[in-house]
Amino acid sequence: MTQFSGSCLCGAVSYEADCELQRVVNCHCLDCQKATGSVHTTMVFVPEDGLKIKGYPSSYTHTADSGSTMTKRFCSSCGTQLFSINSRRAGAVGIRAGTISQKHIITPQLNIFCDSAVPSTPMDDRLPKYPKMPG
Repeated sequence: MTQFSGSCLCGAVSYEADCELQRVVNCHCLDCQKATGSVHTTMVFVPEDGLKIKGYPSSYTHTADSGSTMTKRFCSSCGTQLFSINSRRAGAVGIRAGTISQKHIITPQLNIFCDSAVPSTPMDDRLPKYPKMPG
């Protein structure tokens, strides 16, 4: 089990997790680029039942390139994105890695949606790269 915690920029929404990390992913899709204002996002996926949220995040739901329904949860005060829920990955929550306090647990395992990566984005050549979302 891994214990970690985090919060948004202003601290109005925080969380604690005590669970196994399912996967740590660098996502280069256009949605993540636009939602974060960065060239990619790193997400730590955990079981939903291992996450305790304090505060009241707002949400935004949209259809992703893959056809999945994506729900992004964020702080309505400061705008920090904290969580993502994918309709095709029942029971899992993606936590935005930048919100995690214990940075040592953030060890990406793969890069996805590399077809839409910003060409100048450095990628660790030791990690698998997928053009889209792997099955």
